[in-house]
Amino acid sequence: MIEFVKELTSQFRAVVPESYHDRNRKETVLYPYVTFDFDSESIERNVEGFYIDVDIFDNNSSYTDVFQVEEALKVHFKDNRKLTDDLFIRFNFLRSNKIPTGDDLIKRRNMQFYCKTDWRTR
Repeated sequence: MIEFVKELTSQFRAVVPESYHDRNRKETVLYPYVTFDFDSESIERNVEGFYIDVDIFDNNSSYTDVFQVEEALKVHFKDNRKLTDDLFIRFNFLRSNKIPTGDDLIKRRNMQFYCKTDWRTR
């Protein structure tokens, strides 16, 4: 599982350097940033599916940067497949939606990807 989290972090940081598993713990927050977490399901022996929830945050009265990050993530993960010593993963975009924040400046959007993972060392 550690290799999976490392690979996810690497994939997200390739698009948005300020990407974090679970939450952004930095004292000084740089915008826009992305947080992600996941739920898993067993598909078959040595194969799991992961629903990856992604939140995009920006400190701007406009959604422009949020939409740019969303589009960049969609492009990055479209037909994205990765083979490592530990796993073979492939991604699919599922959906996105606006999340109200109650703040005029903080903008938030949620995305969900599905990732099928073949564990090569289990």
